[in-house]
This record gives sequence, C-alpha cells and structure tokens, in this order.
Amino acid sequence: MRARFEVLLVCTANVSRSPMAASLLRHHLLERFGERAATIRVASAGTAALAGVPVDRDVATVLRTLGRPDLTGGDPARQLDAGLVRAADLVLTMTREQRGAVIALVPPAQRRVFTVLELARIARMLGAQGRLPASASPATGWKALVGAAPAWRGPTAPRDPAGDDVDDVHRAEPAVQVKAARRLDEALAAVVAVV
Repeated sequence: MRARFEVLLVCTANVSRSPMAASLLRHHLLERFGERAATIRVASAGTAALAGVPVDRDVATVLRTLGRPDLTGGDPARQLDAGLVRAADLVLTMTREQRGAVIALVPPAQRRVFTVLELARIARMLGAQGRLPASASPATGWKALVGAAPAWRGPTAPRDPAGDDVDDVHRAEPAVQVKAARRLDEALAAVVAVV
C-alpha cells in the first residue's frame, strides 16, 4: 500500500484563495512527481465558507494569466470543521488569523498548521541548508518537512507578521487577484521543491 499525505488549504469563504492554492499545489505536485503525486491528497475548506457555492469564475481566469491549468476540481465550498483538521497531515492557511482559527478548533494540530507563506519561507531555509533528508516518496518528503518546520517558525519569522498573509481576492480587482496568485504560486513551488 502506498503512503498517503493529506494537505488541507484554508481560507475564509473557500471560493477563491484556497481553491486557487489547491489548484496551484496540484499543478506543482504533478509537475514534480508525475503519477506519484496521487499519493498526496489536496483539499480545501473555509473558516466561514459559502457552503455549496462553486469556485469563483475569476479563479480560472487568474490561473490562465499565470499559465497554470485550472485544477480546482469543481468541488463546491465547504465549511471547515474539526474532522477535516484532524484528518489532515498538514493545514495551510492564507492568513495568520485563519491559522489561529484552525488551531482554536483543534489545538493539538498546532504543529502542523502554517500559513502558506510561512511554510514556504521555512522550506526555502531548510532546503538551502540541506536539513531535509532525501525522500523515497512524495508523502515521506512532506512528512519530513512537517516534522522539521515547527522548530523554525521563530527563527524565520518576517519582521512584519502581516508578511505571512495572502490578501483576500474574492471580488477583488484583477491586479490584486494576480498578485495574490503569484505569491501563492511561488510559495507552493518552493515547498514542493524541497519535498
């Protein structure tokens, strides 16, 4: 049986940022691992989800602007709950506030909850310093990253904590949407590169 790893991406409404991030993560996983990417399950939810609402149409437009495929999966928005957090091996949020909401929901999950930008910063540092062992599978690489990352939260923290937040793009101007998508794309590429 192949090892699996579950990544849950969280934003507020679950119609823009988290589905976009999930699509970008799926893209980078497929690009790096090919069919072995199937061992990584990527899902999304919202802290105040517009449950049942489809992904915002702007997401596909923004992904095309970046030259990325739309891999959002067509799943409607769903509300974050404790079961989703418990089932995830890693929870990535768009903001520090959302990270706090996830931890408040399931306090023992704290060691595996990060903002996307926070984990990318840590991953870049760990990769540059060769602190992650070579892994035999994508799932093993993700587990190594999540195991190592909590110790580096403080040492890699930005001067301005807001630097860990991705702006809300729901119904935002196209330039704001593209800027946020680029930040997510670069961050997720950096994470996938070290696993």
